[in-house]
Amino acid sequence: MSAFLDSQGLATLGTRESDPAWLTALRQEASAGVVESGLPTGKTEAWRYTSVRALGNQSVAAAKTTSGNEAVAWATELLGDDGTLKLFLVNGVPVGDFASVAGLSVSSLADTLKDAPDTLQGRLGKIAHSEFFAGINSALFEDGLVLRVNAKYQGLPIHIVHVADGNASYPRLLVEVEPNGNISIVETYLSKPGQDDVCTAVTEVHLADGARLEHLRVMEGGDGSTHLGTLGVLQDRNSTYTSRSVAMGGKLSRLEIEARMAGPGAECNLDGMYHAIGSEHVAHHTLITHADSHGASTEEYRGLIDDRAHAVFDGIIIVDQGTKGTSAHQQNHNLLLSDTATVNTKPHLEIDSDDLSASHGATVGSVNPDHLFFLRARGIDENHARSILTFSFVRSILDRIEVEAVKERLIARLLSRLPYGDDIAELAK
Repeated sequence: MSAFLDSQGLATLGTRESDPAWLTALRQEASAGVVESGLPTGKTEAWRYTSVRALGNQSVAAAKTTSGNEAVAWATELLGDDGTLKLFLVNGVPVGDFASVAGLSVSSLADTLKDAPDTLQGRLGKIAHSEFFAGINSALFEDGLVLRVNAKYQGLPIHIVHVADGNASYPRLLVEVEPNGNISIVETYLSKPGQDDVCTAVTEVHLADGARLEHLRVMEGGDGSTHLGTLGVLQDRNSTYTSRSVAMGGKLSRLEIEARMAGPGAECNLDGMYHAIGSEHVAHHTLITHADSHGASTEEYRGLIDDRAHAVFDGIIIVDQGTKGTSAHQQNHNLLLSDTATVNTKPHLEIDSDDLSASHGATVGSVNPDHLFFLRARGIDENHARSILTFSFVRSILDRIEVEAVKERLIARLLSRLPYGDDIAELAK
């Protein structure tokens, strides 16, 4: 057994005397499951193209305790004023006070478990799975955030900023959007420069009847950071969930999304943009389940892979037996920018119904020579022409981000990572 999954360490670190009985059982089950399974290997189908062997030489550890003020100041300067209501977590622990806004309730997960644990039972740990690194999070998280939104909320988008300031963090977030509630949430995961850290993050979302959530999730790691994220979504009748995922930076970043459309008329849209350079590894694994009739889902992920980087996309859409009037469409497009870049893509459908419209597909290629010739014929040199075409390949995904200031910052961040990107910044406006 690897040091990372030492059973005694997990059991000891995961013990909380104040936990309600149901959470203690959840932690014990998650810990036992992780220890029994061990770290995923190349023989684990969902991890076939993502190696976490390097983690086997580390020991699982509690998150570093810190006031968080310095990390918050650093993140605030980095992100700037983006017109959102910001909430900060450092190493998974909320920092600062929460404003009281009509229609929005924000509370510390630890405080909610202490004062009103029954309000979390049946949701916490029940929407997202607790396998592998999500299980480590379930065993070890100490705090997090609980957001509840109802139809009265008409305020700013919420920006939840997670900062890793140490070698380990276990961020936890539970979002409940009540009937006909409507909100935009941005989650940004940052790692302070110059550190090797492992972040195992879990976000669980429940959308009640008629609820709507626009959810942007940004992963911006440092050179030595590892991000292993799990996102679970449960949708009731006529709810709409829209996910935008942006991944840029980090030694290894992986996001698993599981969305279950449990009520009729639900809509689920998953979009993503990823850019991997150097020896970075970025992976997206998605699972959408149509469990009731008249649901509609779309997926579009676009990636840029350069140098010796590696990208993985594994998307599954399941249409359950007995469902009717389903629409399910999925696509993944990748642009290889070097001869040594690698991508593994596997979009697929599992259909047990004949009353539906469905499609899936993937492309992997390089810059189109005809498009390159078109730009060069108009006086643009080859380097800048390539940069323009590369940026254009993913721009449609970034343009869907609703929070304008956040979109502009992410576009600038992408351009700063592209060769000659700064030179074409004016064209991106």
